Amino acid sequence: MFDLFFSYVYRFMHRFLGVKRSLSHQEKTLAWMFSFYDFNYALSGVFINIFLFKRQDDLRTVVIFNLIQYAVILPAFWIGGHLSKRWGHLLSYQLGFVFSALVFAVTLTLRENSPDHPYLLGCLSGLGIGFYFLGEHALTLDMTTEKTRDYFYSLTNLFTSVLSILAPALAGGLIVLFEFKGSGQSAKDSSLGYYIVFAIALAIYLILVFKSFQFKAKPVKKNFEFWKVLTFPENKGWNRYMAAQFIMGLRGGVFWFLLWILVFRFSQNEAVVGGYSMFCNLMGVLTTYALALWAKAENRRKGLWFSSWLMGLACIGLFFQINYYTIVFYAVLSAIGTSWFNVVSNGVAFKILEKATEAKIRKLEYLAVREAPLAAGRILSLTLFWLSYLEFGENGLHGALLVFGFVHMGMFFVLPKD
Repeated sequence: MFDLFFSYVYRFMHRFLGVKRSLSHQEKTLAWMFSFYDFNYALSGVFINIFLFKRQDDLRTVVIFNLIQYAVILPAFWIGGHLSKRWGHLLSYQLGFVFSALVFAVTLTLRENSPDHPYLLGCLSGLGIGFYFLGEHALTLDMTTEKTRDYFYSLTNLFTSVLSILAPALAGGLIVLFEFKGSGQSAKDSSLGYYIVFAIALAIYLILVFKSFQFKAKPVKKNFEFWKVLTFPENKGWNRYMAAQFIMGLRGGVFWFLLWILVFRFSQNEAVVGGYSMFCNLMGVLTTYALALWAKAENRRKGLWFSSWLMGLACIGLFFQINYYTIVFYAVLSAIGTSWFNVVSNGVAFKILEKATEAKIRKLEYLAVREAPLAAGRILSLTLFWLSYLEFGENGLHGALLVFGFVHMGMFFVLPKD
């Protein structure tokens, strides 16, 4: 079914968009698999957090879930690296699907009792994310060629952008639609819509696992030198990049999930959350494509500075009050700023990686090791946020949003200037 759907997409692009380049069947399959993983994450990632929050209207369960998830992602990269070197990159990729599917299998099994097990769900989710992204990066390098890789990335980005815009609105709409279908339950207590969304996510992950078996990956037959890459004393550019990753983790630890919880807490409507997420993704996509006309290496420092200010200013309204106006204000500025910031910082990151010591023979290690400071930053920021919330209540929450909304500006001083 998916192959048929994408065959029509390719025909449309060839006929109406003037796209003449072709990809192999393997590259096409990989492109839509990447895209549907992102679709599935956009469909369910926001709402698994809201589902855990909703029953007790308490941030504690969600904080624990995300803390465990952040802590497990790094070991998943480390384990995945060893498995990939021994049995091939495909194994890590498949394990990513399997553990992501287990999150929803467990949730559908436990149902109303799922919020009582944030440690288990966080562990499974972290393993799924870590294994998947290590496998995705490695397979992209293995299964695409230098001549087709840019086109492959462009095509994947197009599919992912469209699907990620549609996914959260679809999920939110389904949840609200089935609120009134709960047998013997009040409308607000019914979780039938959540179970339908989670069942769809589980089914897609299982399909992706099945499709992954058509690929073949050869073992690398080399040692996985994680600690060697982590401790390069003479690799100054890489060390500065690792510091930048830590700073990004400080921002991401809080903003990965909290805004969606706040939107739900304010609106008490999953359809609003889905629409809000769709709007943010749409703004991000439009910004990304607009930047394609402007983004150049010589504009990186300027872009990093202005995008950082946009991301920080987006949080000022939330510091004073959380309402529709401040939420929309955040959505617009943050979506533009974050997309702009990611375009610039990714350009700098790839330049640093290309120059890093032994980059060609240690690419898997570099992909895994850069998660270490990112995970440390996420765990630290989420811990500080939770302590602030426990001590100062809503004032602590608003203050944390402002502080961590501006913290990423430290990257302007950390990343190399050339």
